[in-house]
Amino acid sequence: MASPAASDDRAEPAGNARLEFVRAMAETSPAMLWMGDEVGKCVFLNRALRSFWGVDPENLAEFDWSSTVHPDDVEKLSGPFGQAMADHTSFTVEARYKRADGAYRTMRTLANPRFDENGAFLGMTGVNIDVTDELAAEEHTRLLMAELNHRTKNILAVVQAIARSTIFRDPRDFLRSFGERLQSLSACNDLLLRTDWSGVLLDELVAAQMSHLSGIAEDRILASGPTIRIGSREAQTLSMALHELCTNSLKYGALSDDRGKVRLSWERTGEGAWRMEWREEASTPPAPPERKGFGQTVIVDMVRSGLEAEVTIDFPPEGFVWRMTSRVGA
Repeated sequence: MASPAASDDRAEPAGNARLEFVRAMAETSPAMLWMGDEVGKCVFLNRALRSFWGVDPENLAEFDWSSTVHPDDVEKLSGPFGQAMADHTSFTVEARYKRADGAYRTMRTLANPRFDENGAFLGMTGVNIDVTDELAAEEHTRLLMAELNHRTKNILAVVQAIARSTIFRDPRDFLRSFGERLQSLSACNDLLLRTDWSGVLLDELVAAQMSHLSGIAEDRILASGPTIRIGSREAQTLSMALHELCTNSLKYGALSDDRGKVRLSWERTGEGAWRMEWREEASTPPAPPERKGFGQTVIVDMVRSGLEAEVTIDFPPEGFVWRMTSRVGA
């Protein structure tokens, strides 16, 4: 039977091995682990957390972690931390800390109290988790959902306006015209989805709105202009205006016969300002409309409001001319 001394000799190396194992696990863990004393001063920071703060392990006693807290988060952090230290309870809190490179990162701290064998409070042991990217992704999702809700309401309002203004005696004419206007709106939304609703290039928007004209657009609608990107809201308004201009020209203007042409051009006119012109060259002089219809509402009123633009329409002998100048969206 082994003596107590011999048993203790065998237990000591085993205990040291376990201690070294725990130390190695804490030191090499990718999680940012720490340990504080009964007044909140660091007594241990593992390699991941020392790297975050740029702390020399030889100077750990001189390091004050509280000096790295963002000034705006001091109160947010001190409440839960102070209460947990006083009550010797667990706590969870999020705050921004200055990293060694000077950047502030948000860390979620989870900590538990630590006691000795007699129940005396020794301090806190915890883990810090960098949640900066996670919070940014959540905020981005919230913004996207809010924007989606806003855009959906806008689209529904536009659809309602189209439905109210698309008046024909024959239901088949109503369905045809209503469907074409919805397709125009859909073509614009397809472009915006490809760019994550960050806007579209004018030439791409024009091409999308002219695509339903097949060969006519290639030979008789001459479009040209520099590279200009406009915002998503402005793109939706302009796409509907271009659709109405095409529709009106096919019915009453230059595209209603075999010889007419349309010249669509755009240009920058100054810092943040741009202009677009739709000029028709018709074989028969156009006549101004006798009443203001939905088409004119779209190409004048909606463009004026949606793009904060100056809009003019003229009926010179050679054909219809629509111009707009805007200082937004580009």
